[in-house]
Amino acid sequence: MKLVSRILLGTALLSLFFCLAAPFLYFWKQMSESGYKSLFLAASFGWFVFSALRLSIRKNKSTSQ
Repeated sequence: MKLVSRILLGTALLSLFFCLAAPFLYFWKQMSESGYKSLFLAASFGWFVFSALRLSIRKNKSTSQ
């Protein structure tokens, strides 16, 4: 279960990185507006999903002990 939690943490942090990088890439003209919106939407969705899953695993682990 610890491995799954670490994988979810890694994917959540990667999603957060893309959430933070997307505006910079758009303002530096490295991507189009539609690309920015798509990347930001996917990264935001990933951040919330992976973070929530990781927290639920940690909560279930602490209540089962």
